[in-house]
Amino acid sequence: MDWVVAVVYAGFLAGSGALAVIDVRTRLLPNRIMYPLFAFGVVGLTIASWIGHEWWRIVVAVVAAALCFGLFWLLWFFGGMGFGDVRLIGVIGFYLGWIGIPAVEAGVLLGTTAASVYHVGKMLLRKASRKSELAFGPYLIAGSWAALALEAVLLSR
Repeated sequence: MDWVVAVVYAGFLAGSGALAVIDVRTRLLPNRIMYPLFAFGVVGLTIASWIGHEWWRIVVAVVAAALCFGLFWLLWFFGGMGFGDVRLIGVIGFYLGWIGIPAVEAGVLLGTTAASVYHVGKMLLRKASRKSELAFGPYLIAGSWAALALEAVLLSR
């Protein structure tokens, strides 16, 4: 099971890294990367759950993805973010949810905090305003990577 999980998360790192670079350059998160990344995770982590007899992990992943998507959908609905970020957080919620709810909480908190600190800093320097656009995807991705790294460190103890 461990090698399947390693391959799936290596794919997540590669795919989400590509999304981060694209979002910084274009302020877009393309579906042609996002949907295969999600499908890859669903198939790979379902196989890992089946091999390891840990079906609860896939259930938690689906619930985490739905909750993250729903929360960010509300933020999108009331304005302030693009729908690509909503789709992205659903994908991130799935991958982190398979690890566990604390990983989801950490990933979302770290990503949103980093984006907030950066944007507030730019506003204090008068290089941005409250209405300025921010590529939020790279921060969410960095937060998810940090949560995965923290989880790896905690598991190694």
